[in-house]
Amino acid sequence: SWVRLTRVGNTFTAHRSTNGTTWTAVGSAVTVSMASDVLIGLAVSSNTAATACTATFRNVTLTGNITRLN
Repeated sequence: SWVRLTRVGNTFTAHRSTNGTTWTAVGSAVTVSMASDVLIGLAVSSNTAATACTATFRNVTLTGNITRLN
C-alpha cells in the first residue's frame, strides 16, 4: 500500500494507492495554520499499549526546501 500526503501552503490532501501509480483521494482537503518551516516524521502504532509493532518505510520522497536534522 502507498500513502501520499501533499501540502500546498496550509492545505493538506491525502491519497492512497495499491500500486503507487493510481491514486484515490482520502477524505477532503484540510487547512491547518502552520509556519513555513515544519518538522516531518513518520510513525507506526499497533493501537494496543501492550503490543509492539514494526514497519518498513520505503520510497519516501520529500520535495521543496528540505533541511535534514541529524
